[in-house]
Amino acid sequence: MTSPVPRYLLDYIRVLEESIDQTMLRMDASERDYVAFVESSERYRFRAIVVPQVMLPVVVPITRHAVGTVAGFPNGYVPLGVKLHEIDLAARGGAREVDVVMNTVSAKSNKWEELAREISTIVGRAREYGMTVKIIIETSVLKRDEIEAASRMVEDSGADFVKTNTGFGPRGVLPSDVMIIRSALRGRCKIKASGGIRTALDAALMLYLGAHVIGTSHGVEIVEESERILREGWTPRVV
Repeated sequence: MTSPVPRYLLDYIRVLEESIDQTMLRMDASERDYVAFVESSERYRFRAIVVPQVMLPVVVPITRHAVGTVAGFPNGYVPLGVKLHEIDLAARGGAREVDVVMNTVSAKSNKWEELAREISTIVGRAREYGMTVKIIIETSVLKRDEIEAASRMVEDSGADFVKTNTGFGPRGVLPSDVMIIRSALRGRCKIKASGGIRTALDAALMLYLGAHVIGTSHGVEIVEESERILREGWTPRVV
């Protein structure tokens, strides 16, 4: 059977597995749930596993994947010192990557110089530990010009990634978010699309539009769906 998936997306479907940050940041999950999540992810070639800081002592010893965590999550408006301390704790806990939420209150208040200093300080602290750092700008609460300004600021700070969303905001990532960020960047920073991505087609579209990494809690389902598409054609999965 011929897949109705557009040909331009097939190449991106083929690389989905290694492009996914397999993520679990649930407050209603037990340690047993987190262990089960990691164990179910081990047979896949995910780029990383992302969990809350409190779960690092449990997760780091039982996975072959790079482990990432979050700081200033999910609202981003804690003081800078708190975020820096969280980065310290993340590094000591064995995290190799950290996704830090930008202070969107500063952005909405037009305090761009203050925000630039914060982001640069965050990146500098992560660099001290050799950690990959992603700055979450939370596109769901920003206007287009604010997304553009924040994206350029993240790139200028030397961060590795602009990340779109926490998944806890008013909405998830939109294709237009990735397009706006891509148009604002000058090629020194990558893009992580995250927030509400649940299907292989959604994930592949984000890569096609310019994202380099997909953040999702549905990595296993996405990979299995992508394998089915490549093997036998597309059967839409209802989410």
